[in-house]
Amino acid sequence: MKRPWNRLVPGPALVLALCAVSSAAAPLDATRVTLANGLRVVLAPDPNALSVDAALWFPSGTRHERPAQAGLAILSARLTFWNGANDPLAALTAAGGTGGLTATPDYTSFSATVPVESLDGALDFLGARLAPSPVTATALAAERAAIRAERARPERTPVARSLARLWSAAWPGHPYAQTGGAPAAGSDALKPLDVEAWRRTRFAPGSAVLTLSGAFEPESALAHVRARFERRARGTPATTAALPAPRAASRVTDRIDSPARLCLVGWRGPGAGDPDVPAFELLAAWLGGGPEAKLGRSLVRDWQLAATAQAGFVPQRDGSLLWTLAVVPPGVDSAAVERTLVDAAMGVTRDAPEAFELERARRQVVASTAFALQTSRQRSQALGEAELLAGDASVAAQRLAALERVTRDDLRRVAARIMTEPNRATVWMLAAPAGGAR
Repeated sequence: MKRPWNRLVPGPALVLALCAVSSAAAPLDATRVTLANGLRVVLAPDPNALSVDAALWFPSGTRHERPAQAGLAILSARLTFWNGANDPLAALTAAGGTGGLTATPDYTSFSATVPVESLDGALDFLGARLAPSPVTATALAAERAAIRAERARPERTPVARSLARLWSAAWPGHPYAQTGGAPAAGSDALKPLDVEAWRRTRFAPGSAVLTLSGAFEPESALAHVRARFERRARGTPATTAALPAPRAASRVTDRIDSPARLCLVGWRGPGAGDPDVPAFELLAAWLGGGPEAKLGRSLVRDWQLAATAQAGFVPQRDGSLLWTLAVVPPGVDSAAVERTLVDAAMGVTRDAPEAFELERARRQVVASTAFALQTSRQRSQALGEAELLAGDASVAAQRLAALERVTRDDLRRVAARIMTEPNRATVWMLAAPAGGAR
């Protein structure tokens, strides 16, 4: 079984079929109940589902580390996932289920997706992660070695490596600069006691969220949750020190194993709880959501400067990145590419898109949003991220309505809000020399 890194979701194909059935029309309505120990429980029943997903969410990520703690968040997440077992998913897979770990700069989440009748097993799996077994020096050393081995393998695609480089250029001096990068193994100075101290504060029930999505009866499920989790001590959640403002975004040149060059331009933006997030999502779709989007028309069709062009918007809790990317064939003038990309993107700060262009982008984002809520796992993911990143799970339920309210002037306004020189980062990924290192 592959060892976990940012995402780990092993399991039999049978489980994928079980968790892939959820009504597209089912609303993402949810109820939040706070237990006596502070654990927030988000319940989103879906009678049309054939599975149930349970997940625990903790405010534990690289953004919470002090410099001497580099690597501690991912080490704690992985060691807690394994919890001293050779196969931590054995009980889930035996019941036809699966489980996973997600670790981001802002949060750590453990999840279990199981057939309807196995909800108790999913809750048992999560309960064991809330009170994990002690970490040994041997287990810590083995996990650190596993991370270092993963860092040595070039598993990420050129585009993934390039976007990670853009994050570092857009957020210099801030923990978000590490977004998309390979995990840090941590120094040998980190000891089991450091992991235990991290768990006591970052994995405390008083700051955690439990999401339940899929086919379950709310009152019965909540009773099962209370029986397993409410008697756990609240703990003392760690306070998060205010982070310094990131420095002005920068310009970077790097190398990739690709015959084509990549030009990336990104702008630093607000966090996931900002009311303009839906407008930024539509702005990204208008810019790079296909061959008829703004960048595709300008760089590919009109000027023939790129093989393809894309854009996206990624929100974190305290900030975001609006990114654009052009794949540049050999021989094309790089200065012309960058100038045309920036001019095409920033043109919206002066002139709002045409109505039909906005509606095309809106249909695209609404359709992808609805499709992304087809499974119990995806619905639970949306609710947990909304609660942890935006501060309220109801943001996920309101997302489609919020997208419908965005206007042409909103796109122009939000573009002008972030498309400034201090916020703009530029990355060129050049082809590595033949026989040279990446």
